[in-house]
Amino acid sequence: MSLSNVYERHQLLIKRVVRTVFFITAAWGIIWSAQFFISGNYYYRVNNQLQAWQNNPERVTASKVSDAITKIDSAISMFPNNALYYQMRGQLYEWQAFVSHNADQSTAESAVESAAENAAENEKTNSLKLAFSNYQHSLLLRPLWPASWIGLASVKWKRNEVDDAFYQYLNKAIQVGPQDAIVHKFIVEYGLANYAARSPEYIKVIQPLKHHMKLGLINPHSRDAIVQSIASYNAEEPACRWMRLAPYPVRKRIPNCITYD
Repeated sequence: MSLSNVYERHQLLIKRVVRTVFFITAAWGIIWSAQFFISGNYYYRVNNQLQAWQNNPERVTASKVSDAITKIDSAISMFPNNALYYQMRGQLYEWQAFVSHNADQSTAESAVESAAENAAENEKTNSLKLAFSNYQHSLLLRPLWPASWIGLASVKWKRNEVDDAFYQYLNKAIQVGPQDAIVHKFIVEYGLANYAARSPEYIKVIQPLKHHMKLGLINPHSRDAIVQSIASYNAEEPACRWMRLAPYPVRKRIPNCITYD
């Protein structure tokens, strides 16, 4: 075989390799783009549902939550290192626990067998465990995410485990997200719940409650939720009193808050 033939074969082989690599890269790009589109579509659909449920919890059903979990499961299978998806799945499991809790109350009111009540309670407990696990996984991927730290605190509260770990999670959320809307909303909700219950825990959270109520009323992403929490706990009078030194635009958002400017 002549040297020229060897050279031609070598060049042909190089062209084939380059062409194969090009087609593999192009195919992978198409697959990745399709997965990105599908997972993104799932994310936005689930996110819209979560926002709607926050405003209207009575619309949440077990089937809707299950369907949303299936969607985010698919998104995670395509992008298993996306911290946002795990944080979102944690929220969904919290809503699943919420549905189970409501079912448990309904069962108790209708005097159905205690076995059904126990099943609902076990489902709630398992859902909260899964929520906690997903928030932890989210933080492994993105340690400075306040929403996931709030998620851990939220699960602890729902499990009646307000202990040192609960406050560690809460303080970490404040540290990494001092201006984050979700931090404002959770602290105000938790603080007002303890205020209404005359719980000793209220003393531990009164200062953060006042601080984040003010910031939450300023932040357009938390303002409506803060006002809703104040109204739901009939806390207009104490909220107005706590905000007496806040600027007028803050005080005027509190229902029935009398100002003298």
